[in-house]
Amino acid sequence: MSRALFYGFIVFYTSAIIYLASTIPIGPHEANVYYSDRDLLYSLTHMCEGHFNNFLTFRIPFVFFGLLNIPLFFTMSQLYFEKTEESYLATSLYLLLPGIITSTILVNISVLVITLVLFFIIFYEKKIIWGQALSMLVLLFIHDASIIFFMALAIFFAIKKENKLFLISIIFLATSLVFFNGLVIGGRPEGEFLQLFGLYMALFSPLVFLYFFYSLYRIWLREEKDILWYISSIAFVFSILLSLRQQVDMTDFAPYVIVSVVLMLVTSRKSVYVRLPQFQSSYRLGFNLLFGSLLISAGIIIFHQFFFTILDDKSKHFAYPFYEPYWQVLELREIGQNCYTVSNKKVQYQLKYYGIESCEDKTVPKIHK
Repeated sequence: MSRALFYGFIVFYTSAIIYLASTIPIGPHEANVYYSDRDLLYSLTHMCEGHFNNFLTFRIPFVFFGLLNIPLFFTMSQLYFEKTEESYLATSLYLLLPGIITSTILVNISVLVITLVLFFIIFYEKKIIWGQALSMLVLLFIHDASIIFFMALAIFFAIKKENKLFLISIIFLATSLVFFNGLVIGGRPEGEFLQLFGLYMALFSPLVFLYFFYSLYRIWLREEKDILWYISSIAFVFSILLSLRQQVDMTDFAPYVIVSVVLMLVTSRKSVYVRLPQFQSSYRLGFNLLFGSLLISAGIIIFHQFFFTILDDKSKHFAYPFYEPYWQVLELREIGQNCYTVSNKKVQYQLKYYGIESCEDKTVPKIHK
């Protein structure tokens, strides 16, 4: 990918991200965080309150970190490629992942975790120990499932015999396990394995996830395994094992898995360059199909509002839970009703954001949905 094409893509991508974050109505999870949580996400959603006249009011910190991850991922990718053009391509591939787009425009902890993981990888490769320790310390406090990250680091540093970093990671692992561990393991086996794979396919897009899975497996069999592979593969395998007995929260694992998408391009390039030119065409075609599927997935998200106009049943649209309460509020205002009650608390919070309170303490009839 050329420099001009890459920077043109970044301008379009940034504009699309800001547009989506500004126009998509508040979602159920976002409304719940905005009104009921009292943790870091709550503070971030209220940080810029009153500074914007649209939905950026509560999303701007997440957009900021999502856009910050662009130069961070590009810097990290340069550790894997000699040619800058390949870093451009790797960064573009990363940005087009559905999970990255949604984590940038919606309220969630994943985008902050990705920022810290990228900082950590860069600090590690540059041998800046204080930067690694600082990244781990912040991650300890902001992510309940950071124990996965510290576990991967402890295993990697033990294998590589990096004693000082192994000791640091063990300290953080023990601290997370005793004081901060929010990773719940328990209950009866429910067999959520297939559901988890479906979530990963939504996170990466189906073709990309299959190739990503193949890349992790290929590296395990044939290639040198670096710190990024250990972080990603341990988080991925742990999520699979956990899904055999309970439902898995993707925000616990996805940030550690998705950052290593750069390894997929490394594997692809090795598969191409070890072959004679006349045998490279099929591999290049496969990669182009994969990249094309990402463009389609990203296009569906960016232009998702158009699909409401062609669907007879709008409830089948993946963004319907965001828009339905908003449309409901418009209808209520047309008839002059200033309250509405639903049984779903998160939906009630969505209505509250638009100024529609519950009717429980008012004379307007209560309506359950």
